Amino acid sequence: MTASENVNHPYIVENLPCLNADGSYIDGVNLGFQMAAQLAGALNHHAMTCAFLNMVEAFPGVQAVHCYEVFNKACANGGQPQWLFRRFPLTLDDNYEDENTNAIVALLFDNDERVLKRHYQGRDLTVLRVDDVTPKRVVLIEGALESHYFSIIEGLYSVYARQTSLLDTKERDSLTHLLNRQSLEQTLSQVKAYYLAKSLNNEVCNSSWLAVLDIDKFKQINDTYGHIFGDEVLIHFANVLNEEMRFSDFLFRFGGEEFIIILNQVDAAGAATAFERYRKAVENYRFPAANVTVSIGYTFIDHAKANEQLLEEADKAVYAAKTAGRNQVVNYQEMDHSGEADSSDGDIELF
Repeated sequence: MTASENVNHPYIVENLPCLNADGSYIDGVNLGFQMAAQLAGALNHHAMTCAFLNMVEAFPGVQAVHCYEVFNKACANGGQPQWLFRRFPLTLDDNYEDENTNAIVALLFDNDERVLKRHYQGRDLTVLRVDDVTPKRVVLIEGALESHYFSIIEGLYSVYARQTSLLDTKERDSLTHLLNRQSLEQTLSQVKAYYLAKSLNNEVCNSSWLAVLDIDKFKQINDTYGHIFGDEVLIHFANVLNEEMRFSDFLFRFGGEEFIIILNQVDAAGAATAFERYRKAVENYRFPAANVTVSIGYTFIDHAKANEQLLEEADKAVYAAKTAGRNQVVNYQEMDHSGEADSSDGDIELF
């Protein structure tokens, strides 16, 4: 994140001074506590990371700060794992690589150091790593840091790493470990902001899509086999979708047997193909002791629409899939909307 990228961001905190008026170092302990308090007070990981990057960028000697989510994709032939990167703030590319990703792999993933300071290919780099979350988080700082400031950043890293773990737990469903309903709200808003920025810059790009996935006749599964078995179905269901999805997409457990997917950077035909593939993957998977199918309704993510409106559209589409016989995929944009006022009442499960 560069200074220009920070401008007008709603979560950015005020830069804290690193030098006294006479040019001497400010008290590092006092400064560290001030910054740590702001990090600990953040309501979500996105807000905390924005604040952390802004703080670090204020230190003398820092030229730029970048943050990445890092995924480890195993190779089918048993070869070396492939590292996939998604840059923060949100980018929607399947694998975001830039001038830093090779440096991160070279410096970081061949050792166990969580804070690393190195001169690499003519660049002064400090790399901070948070391993105990999925995906991993990496912060890369470019610039020559004096030991005084490096010590403060080490202390801030400890707070950031601990808070990242705590907020990751808060933002995930305890059963499936998917992102939860609270995470959906902020992620959807970020996706819309991404397309708004593209629109303002007159950039042409593919679209994103919001889908509601509802497991068919889940109440009957619970009534027949019990709630413990029902939980097992939910876990398997989440795993099936995770296997099918790209790292650039987002999967949430919305509640009960209802899941949400944000599918990024595909056209209408690509979205239809992807959601049909998910439906077939569930249908063909051998769940323990029961056949499971899913109904899917989805809609185009228009950055001008409220989150609630987009969810309502996808909800109406999944209701249409249920009423048409279940185990189907319906695109809201292709529905007949003339009788919408008399359609779904919000309870999309038909028993």
